[in-house]
Amino acid sequence: MASPTWRLLETFVRVAENGSLSAAAELLGTSQPTLSRSVQALEAELGARLFVRHSRGLTLTSRGQELFSAARALDDGVQAVFRRAAGLREAPKGTVRVSVNERLGVYELPRCFAQLRQDYPDVKLEVVIENTVSNLSRREADIAVRMFRPQQLALVARRVGTLELGLFATESYLKRLGLPEGPADLGHHTLIGSDRDPSWARAMRSVGLSPNDFAFRTDSLVAQVEAVLHGVGIGALHLKFAAGHPSLVRVLPRLPIPEREIWLVMHEDLKGNPAVRTVFDALLRFLSADVAQRSR
Repeated sequence: MASPTWRLLETFVRVAENGSLSAAAELLGTSQPTLSRSVQALEAELGARLFVRHSRGLTLTSRGQELFSAARALDDGVQAVFRRAAGLREAPKGTVRVSVNERLGVYELPRCFAQLRQDYPDVKLEVVIENTVSNLSRREADIAVRMFRPQQLALVARRVGTLELGLFATESYLKRLGLPEGPADLGHHTLIGSDRDPSWARAMRSVGLSPNDFAFRTDSLVAQVEAVLHGVGIGALHLKFAAGHPSLVRVLPRLPIPEREIWLVMHEDLKGNPAVRTVFDALLRFLSADVAQRSR
């Protein structure tokens, strides 16, 4: 004898609870004839009569009473699973590890993280501030914000947009050393840049500058920003960030510094994880809106 399906058992439980095919049909969103056929199919599979039909509805037989006791306990467990699954969709839980570079992680994303904690208090955030690349396949991070197109397979990747960069220095620094009128004048200034980052070296060579032209080098992006703000020299900053500091002056605005792409990535195995998906979608909305605002 084949085991009855859960759908047949659920139908049986609802009819038994309500004592009426019409009431159970309304509750389950189906028709009374369909429910009647389901009850008959269950009785046929079990080889036993489960209900006595009378003018006021249906009552359970002794065999029906035995089955109802076990089936209702099973129904309680299944409904608890459904409630828990619905709760996971409505209120994600768990820890999500996000990898992001210093500039975005320190100056941009805290506003997004604050909103996430407010909207989803059961989601804990581990923010990895690093300028190197986390390996998502090895679960060094669940989500990464990257400044280049990802090459790894098995990743869910979304291109958010680009960041425009410009050279900036403080007014006080330029009063001391003068405003450069062309790239050749940069040789008389302290240039601020990265130390061992090969992508930065390539970008600088594309505008005619060598890493040896930079007298202040550090792979800490925050240290670069703070060095510019404290008058150490001239460095590359995001245009939006610089716009928020009135003491900064843009240097050689026509110098074509390459834009940086922003990509949001996660491993495809995690796209069904409610907490990871929630954080991924929130970061995507925030970064997309931020890029759109800069474009305007």
